[in-house]
Amino acid sequence: MIGKLNQSDPLDEWLGFIDQITLDEIELGLDRVHQVYKNLKIKQSFPIVMVGGTNGKGSTCAFLESIYHNGGYKVASYSSPHFFKFNERIRVNKTPCSDQVIVDALFRIDKARENIPLTYFEMTTLAAMLIFVENDIDIAIMEVGLGGRLDAVNVFDPEVSIITSISLDHQEFLGNSIEKIFKEKIGIFRKNKNAILNFSCQEAFIKTFKDTSRAIISEINSDYFIRVDGLKINFFGKIKNFLDLPLPKLYGKTQLQNLSGALRVVELLSDNYPVTQSILNEGIKQTNIIGRLHCINKNPFIILDVAHNKESAESLSKFFRKQKLNGKVRCVFSLLKDKNIIDITEQFIDYVDEWYISEIDSPRALKTTEIISSLMQQKKDVTFHSFKNTQEAFSDAYKNSDDNDNIIAFGSFFIVSEILKDNSICQIQKTL
Repeated sequence: MIGKLNQSDPLDEWLGFIDQITLDEIELGLDRVHQVYKNLKIKQSFPIVMVGGTNGKGSTCAFLESIYHNGGYKVASYSSPHFFKFNERIRVNKTPCSDQVIVDALFRIDKARENIPLTYFEMTTLAAMLIFVENDIDIAIMEVGLGGRLDAVNVFDPEVSIITSISLDHQEFLGNSIEKIFKEKIGIFRKNKNAILNFSCQEAFIKTFKDTSRAIISEINSDYFIRVDGLKINFFGKIKNFLDLPLPKLYGKTQLQNLSGALRVVELLSDNYPVTQSILNEGIKQTNIIGRLHCINKNPFIILDVAHNKESAESLSKFFRKQKLNGKVRCVFSLLKDKNIIDITEQFIDYVDEWYISEIDSPRALKTTEIISSLMQQKKDVTFHSFKNTQEAFSDAYKNSDDNDNIIAFGSFFIVSEILKDNSICQIQKTL
């Protein structure tokens, strides 16, 4: 039996506690988390922008958080996972909440749940909402963790919902087809509320949507679109246009798509949450996010990315092929065991010269032997090196690289966070 904690216990102990109290098998659905939410007797008095999708959620949230923060609104943001500290997941005015604020919220939720079992994510999602309510915020940006329909974030009522992209991922939970995954994702849409499909939609998707939802749908390239004009971008919406905006600092064409979806949200909320041209300019300029085409050095060219499914790997590979230098390409790579390694690595197998494989620090990590075996199936003469941890793998790749070489590190959030936790990386980044 796990003993109860109190408000004086440190956050790390609380996070360990809520991880342990989760039952091995819990009935799917929102009934349990909804009951605890009712027990807390808190009321949401601010609009929520709910952001779901396979890829692009983090960047879309970052654009919205930056824009509304620059507009002087008290904006809250909830996202997952984190890179360095859990506190990164729950932010008010772009500042991670303190350990004590999070502990106080978890303590109240643990008390309110009585004997109702909740998962780690359900507990922390309720903690985020409790903190947001007590901080009297103006607007909340909330990222859906997994799927949509049965995700804990979906217990709240969004003013606007946005799906950033749809592709195969987490099939064991969401279904083994794009259509099934789409049905799960649109579970965050609400009747008579605005809903955004921020990707090119197939007719089958639209039919599914119309059959299952009465939300007010917007489609990219139909109700709104974005155009690049030199170093400026123009957004054309159904109600408003936002012209002569700066290009974002974030690399990659997909970031323009993510920004387009964020600007559609801004357009839809403009009556109650107006922003000026200068606010949009600064909000876009100041948007930054770790681990998405994250360049930490130019000679050698080093890119870190959290890509961990087929769609994100394809996007990363397209960008990297265009940007890489003429020298060798070294890849620091690892993966979780629930991912399709062939779908992810086949984009890189033909042009990576050396693979630096490590086992990431997670019970869900795929064994290095299995990764290497998969690479050898795709390319018989593949060159690889095996390491105990990601930091050693990256350090060796960097040591072996000349100024005209390239290093790409991807496969998981764990890969990026473990590399950036290494103090020596800070010295590399100073060369930018």
